[in-house]
Amino acid sequence: MAIIIFSLICLFAYRIRRLPEVIRTILLILGLFSGWFALFEIISYLEANPYLAAIPITLGLGYWFWRKKKKQQAKPPTVS
Repeated sequence: MAIIIFSLICLFAYRIRRLPEVIRTILLILGLFSGWFALFEIISYLEANPYLAAIPITLGLGYWFWRKKKKQQAKPPTVS
């Protein structure tokens, strides 16, 4: 869990424009490497607890359905 937080902190600090470019580059590299390790950590956690995979799948499908419905409402009706 700590590596996920570290990755997010590095990438958030990278977004600060006042930092020198050298520090921003180092933060970006650290954020990307720790992001890969965080991805492996999340995958191993889901392998250990497969029932938790239903949570991101449900959230993703819900978001997809919501966006699809929102796009259909935004379309003007076509006259045939």
